[in-house]
Amino acid sequence: MKVKSKLADIDFEFGHFEYKKDHLIIHSHPDQSMQSKVYVSPDDVVSALGKAIKLPMFWAYMTGFPFFLIRYRRRKAAKAKAKS
Repeated sequence: MKVKSKLADIDFEFGHFEYKKDHLIIHSHPDQSMQSKVYVSPDDVVSALGKAIKLPMFWAYMTGFPFFLIRYRRRKAAKAKAKS
């Protein structure tokens, strides 16, 4: 996952998940140079889902997801092969 902000552009790789005080805590992968945590509250989940289901682009992405996944993995493999 790419995270872009005014402070930094980060490739966030998921590490382990933790549950603490009604929050889902997503830790970055241990191999990442900048360790980070994402705190997700129940309200965050409800808010994100509420906004997402109202957007036609969300449904288009979900419908085409299997195609996007296959295409993404093929491009990624081709790029890795070209580097080798």
